[in-house]
Amino acid sequence: MKEPFTFGVPLIPRVVSADWSLVEHLLGLTLRSVLAQADQDFRFVLATHDVPSSWRIVAGDIRFELAMADWSPEPPTIANDDGGRKKWLIKQRVLAAGGGLLMFLDADDWVARDFIETARIGTPSDAIGAIIRQGYALDYSSLRVASFPMAKVFEGPISALCGSTTIGRVVPGSTEAHRVDPHLVLGSHHEWEDHAALAGLRISRLDTKVVYVIGTGTNHSEAQGPFANWRSQLTRMVRLAGEPIGSELASNFGQSQREIWMRGSNE
Repeated sequence: MKEPFTFGVPLIPRVVSADWSLVEHLLGLTLRSVLAQADQDFRFVLATHDVPSSWRIVAGDIRFELAMADWSPEPPTIANDDGGRKKWLIKQRVLAAGGGLLMFLDADDWVARDFIETARIGTPSDAIGAIIRQGYALDYSSLRVASFPMAKVFEGPISALCGSTTIGRVVPGSTEAHRVDPHLVLGSHHEWEDHAALAGLRISRLDTKVVYVIGTGTNHSEAQGPFANWRSQLTRMVRLAGEPIGSELASNFGQSQREIWMRGSNE
């Protein structure tokens, strides 16, 4: 029997979004990335104040679930309080459903077609979870892409900048804090490996990739939070030195050129 796998996505409230139609479009691309998985045995929980129009892509699919927020919408902060509350809401759904592997996926990022398959194989039962260190940065305004590490700009792993790079194993009823809430114990994505090493906990490194979508103005971490300055430099570098995204790379993440170009290109 396969271990349950859940994608959890916290979505920014419409009332505080600068461009809600872009948020909806980017979420649609994320959904297509998930739908393209080689391993189709998964759950997807969207924590949100609003039902985005792109949700129609998965309407009627029992694997996709809405978790409606019942508090007043709040703008993003450095601490990302709204996002944190929505992640807590998602985690309660996962615990109630029996736990398993949980990945918090940003509502604009993409995962490779082999993502779930690789995660299940590569995260042994004694591991607290897994981390992804490889991937691409895609500047959505220019549709240029560059891979990590990036010489002279950011030579660390993609997990140091992108939140869509960690998977925690959630075990309901455990007496160990890191089993019940690994994300809380290990902290922010860029801290996972260090915190796990200090605590003597095992984390797997998965041989799969993610696409970190930048330059849209819809993700608060581009202007706030850890590494905000690096993100600004990264965006400029990708626009100047990145390569146009090709059809093969796009297909590897479940995307079509038509859908990507629908709102992406300003050229």
